[in-house]
Amino acid sequence: MLDRHSGGPQQRMSDGVAFLWRSELAGYPRNPAAWRALYEYATSALPSPGSGLADLHVILAQAVMGDDAGLASRNRRMEAMAREGRYPSGSYLPTLSRGFAPFERGDFCTAIEALAPLTAENERIGGSRAQHDLVEFTLLKACLEADRAEEAQRLLSARRPGASGVPVAGLAAAH
Repeated sequence: MLDRHSGGPQQRMSDGVAFLWRSELAGYPRNPAAWRALYEYATSALPSPGSGLADLHVILAQAVMGDDAGLASRNRRMEAMAREGRYPSGSYLPTLSRGFAPFERGDFCTAIEALAPLTAENERIGGSRAQHDLVEFTLLKACLEADRAEEAQRLLSARRPGASGVPVAGLAAAH
């Protein structure tokens, strides 16, 4: 995947991670080798935080790989930069990582608690609707996995008109 991408490091990271994460949310099996490659690429090509869009994808790779120490370190650096006024996303991404990591561990209630308040602030990561969908679809999947169909239905009904389909496995339970 990485060797066929002609973009720069941030673009390679965001495209690869978004594809893998979205495919898993849609019900496809995990590709551990692809995740490992993206995680290793992130640690070498994007070792320090700086761009909310790139950092979103790095923290997803860290969460998938169970790198709690790496997540904690990146979170501390992003929070320090935010306090100094040097990180436009502020504390949004560290808080977001506190939703992705529990999601990965199957702690869907904790994931919901962390992610639900953030959906109104998705613009803080930049990017397009596709990146914002990563957050919303993860929250939706967490609601479905936690048997909270009413919350899932509220999320679906709050999506903006004309938004693309919702490729999340188990979605029928929310209708």
